[in-house]
Amino acid sequence: MGKKNYLTSKFKEDTKFASKYEIDVINRLTDLNLQYDDLLLLEKLPGMDYRKRVYIEDDTQIGILEFDLVDLDWKFTPTPYYYQLTGSKRIHLKSIKRRLKGKYLKEEYLEDPGEYLEIAKGSNNFIGVEMGDFIGVGVKKEKGIKLKDLKRKKKNIYIKKIEDYLEKNRERINSLLEYSKDILKKYIEKYKKKGYIINTSFSGGKDSSVSTLLVREIIPDIDVIFIDTGLEYPDTIKYVKRFAKEYDLNLHVVDGNYFWGHLEKEGIPTKDNRWCNSVCKLIPLKNFFMEHYPNKKVLTIDGSRKFESFTRSKLSYTRKSRFIDFQVNLFPILDWNAIDVWSYILLEEILYNPLYDKGFERIGCYLCPAALNSEFLRVRDLYPDLWSRWVNYLRKYYTMEEILRGFWRWRVLPPKMEELKKCLYNCNNNLE
Repeated sequence: MGKKNYLTSKFKEDTKFASKYEIDVINRLTDLNLQYDDLLLLEKLPGMDYRKRVYIEDDTQIGILEFDLVDLDWKFTPTPYYYQLTGSKRIHLKSIKRRLKGKYLKEEYLEDPGEYLEIAKGSNNFIGVEMGDFIGVGVKKEKGIKLKDLKRKKKNIYIKKIEDYLEKNRERINSLLEYSKDILKKYIEKYKKKGYIINTSFSGGKDSSVSTLLVREIIPDIDVIFIDTGLEYPDTIKYVKRFAKEYDLNLHVVDGNYFWGHLEKEGIPTKDNRWCNSVCKLIPLKNFFMEHYPNKKVLTIDGSRKFESFTRSKLSYTRKSRFIDFQVNLFPILDWNAIDVWSYILLEEILYNPLYDKGFERIGCYLCPAALNSEFLRVRDLYPDLWSRWVNYLRKYYTMEEILRGFWRWRVLPPKMEELKKCLYNCNNNLE
């Protein structure tokens, strides 16, 4: 089963359609007036928190959207094509053959010095620049406006609809779908011959929703396992019940509500000490298997994808569990990018968790240290009771400013977070 062209994503990193929440954020920060069905693609970038490239097509980037952990607010950094797209006010330059990128704009470069002065006195740190067939972006500095980037204009630059993208990529998604079904059939047959029980895990997230529906086409009455840690979002619990009813799932809910009973003994869970995963998920799951499938080995269908993280990028289609010695996990959508998952969901009109429209990417425990800090702050906005219970505990060990910036999520802060902490102490003196 050799790899096909459709398994190669157009994007190097996980990419998705902008959610309703992200559309609202971008509209607030820019001159765009986006609708929820407009095509805006967000590609993950390295950073301390949320940070993504913003595209209107596969190869047309209009900016970077990120969450600033200093100001605790969203920021949008435009590219030249943002100004071509929006028609926002820009400074017009004379046609100059010399290289201007990285240079300060001098009066001799300007078509209209008055235009420069009027635009420069505005509040925006970024300013559009136009020079004939070229469009650029400048940055305000103490010495003036410095030209950050300059690119040749594109023809017919405009915002398309999500529907356009779906139709354009329908054939690729169908091919990817068939490939994943072949993966499922191959390994299910292999492990059934070995006497394994087949089941599927379901978290309430988009990936496990898709992998669950795919395997049901092969095993309609397959056991679908959801672990309720007692830390799930209320929306997730409602969604799981609705999803199970809509698709007639053979749903089993495993009780994993052991977090608060172990908290004092184990301490605050962190990215580098996620004891809660064992206590609230793996141990209850192992006990469930031993009770329901005594003396049997288990093959569990799992929606993990290699684009999600560096660790998962190393996965093969199957992996023996490191905690449950009689379990093997199978990853049928391993090669899918997030944009593929969302394309399939929208093409097939599959029910998805409403939290995705509210600013969440990770559907799991509301206090998970692996979630983005921008998501954690959304808990404060949407679920104040859940937020208060956890924050009141964290206040025993951290200041409120430290909590708001997520310092509690590590036992040992990584270098960039350590720099942020020092900056807040030394520059703002607001962590005392």
